[in-house]
Amino acid sequence: MKNRRRVVIVGGGPIGVECAARAAAEGFEVTLFEAGEIGEHVRQWEHVTLFSPWALNRSSWGMERLRREQFELEDDEEYPTGREYLEHYLFPLADMLSQDVDIREETKVLGISRDMVLKGDHIGGEARARAPFLLRVEGPRGEWFHEADVVIDASGVLSQPNALGPGGLEAIGEEKLNGEVLRRIPDMEGKEGEELRGRRVLVVGHGHSALTTLDTLQEQAPNTRVVWAFRAEEEPCTEIEDDPLPQRARLDRLGNAAARGEVEGIEPRSGCMVYSLERKGDGLEVTLQGRSDRQKVEVDRVVANVGYRPDTSLYRELQVHLCYASDGPMKLAASLLANSGGGDCLAQESAGVETLKNPEPDFFILGAKSYGRNPNFLLRLGFEQIDDVFRHGLTRV
Repeated sequence: MKNRRRVVIVGGGPIGVECAARAAAEGFEVTLFEAGEIGEHVRQWEHVTLFSPWALNRSSWGMERLRREQFELEDDEEYPTGREYLEHYLFPLADMLSQDVDIREETKVLGISRDMVLKGDHIGGEARARAPFLLRVEGPRGEWFHEADVVIDASGVLSQPNALGPGGLEAIGEEKLNGEVLRRIPDMEGKEGEELRGRRVLVVGHGHSALTTLDTLQEQAPNTRVVWAFRAEEEPCTEIEDDPLPQRARLDRLGNAAARGEVEGIEPRSGCMVYSLERKGDGLEVTLQGRSDRQKVEVDRVVANVGYRPDTSLYRELQVHLCYASDGPMKLAASLLANSGGGDCLAQESAGVETLKNPEPDFFILGAKSYGRNPNFLLRLGFEQIDDVFRHGLTRV
């Protein structure tokens, strides 16, 4: 049965497409805007194998939609690469959704507000919910305003990498030399591999992306000399006893061994951040800032795996309460802080629909963007968020 309410989803990644599938199944009129192509962010790491198996990376409604079209799904217990995830799930799901969802690729949402209502109007009042959302949108045919009754921002965070410098600021020279900094896990099969293999490379960061980069260079380019700079003073990785994710456990062991100087080819530099970058000959001279000293290293390339942050400019004209530490929605951020799962992202559970609601009625931030700068988001949690919103989160009209 068709629902007259208009839902706009910003972002055509895993959560955006899954959200569109759920909204279409519920009978809403659905439009999805994607600034690039479907799965744009996943394409950046399509060469990487996921920590988690298929069972944790597909929703029940997404699989049901594919099964209705006689699509054969991969085994739940297998671990896909990003490319396999796209080709064997996300792309087919988006193709099938195009029958009843208006999917617009290469179309960027520039801002979101309410029609004829300013940010400070009708605080906590019902009049605000009665005004439709107004999105300023730019696509192949130019700019226009688009109306909606419900807006879900699932645009992710990968377009906003964190800076390298001390205190989260850009390092001196970083913006000028941005083209010399690779801000993702390198694909050693392509041009990136040619630029890194056999060279001297600075890897910055101590999360699982940085560890995957170290592992990739060790396995696929063993003659590459790596300097690894990270903020932690001692062993940076939390090793989880009987970790159910074997790839994560292996990387954590590698990281701690490398931090102790026990891995050949990896030279650890603990307790520091990048202070400056300067071109020197064909390479770069990088100054690392510690708590009490600075040290210089000469390298050919820099790989920055220092995390990402959300673009909050999209909803600056809406009444959204953001956490002062993570830039995520305040209620969810507080819940994540209180229920950290002991450092194991698998131990996290949905915090319920109330943590997803904003002061702005019927506006939701879902997926990795809802976690702000917190890197512990899992697709499984995003599916729970979607279920919470469509079961209990929407204003009744």
